[in-house]
Amino acid sequence: MNINSRPRLKTRQFSTLHIEILEQLLVSGKSNRDLNQSFGYTKRSHCVVDHSRKVMHKLLALEKLSREDNKDRVIYPRTYKFWWKGLLDRHRQALLKNAIAPAYYEDACTSKFENEQKLLCM
Repeated sequence: MNINSRPRLKTRQFSTLHIEILEQLLVSGKSNRDLNQSFGYTKRSHCVVDHSRKVMHKLLALEKLSREDNKDRVIYPRTYKFWWKGLLDRHRQALLKNAIAPAYYEDACTSKFENEQKLLCM
C-alpha cells in the first residue's frame, strides 16, 4: 500500500491548484522535483507537469493559438517563461472564473479521530 503525505484530490477538473502550479513553475525557478516535493507529490510524479500543461493548453485556447504551432512552448515552458507569464497575467480572471477550488478526500484516520473527539466533547 502506497501512503502519500498529500491528500488525494477529489476534483479531477481544472482547479485553482493548476494555476498556482504553473505560476510557481514560471516564477520560482525550482526544478520539477522540487516543485513536486513542495506541493506534496512524490519526487518522480508527473503531476506538476500535467497540471501546468492543462493550464498552458487553456491559455493557448484563450489566445486562439494552435497546439501544433506552440508545441515547443508547451514542452519547454521555462524557456518561454516571460511569454507564458504575460499570457497568464492577461487571462488570469478568465481562468479563475472557470477554475474550481480543489477539494480533497477525507483521510480515514483523520475523520475517525475527529468523530471520536466530537463524541468526547459532548
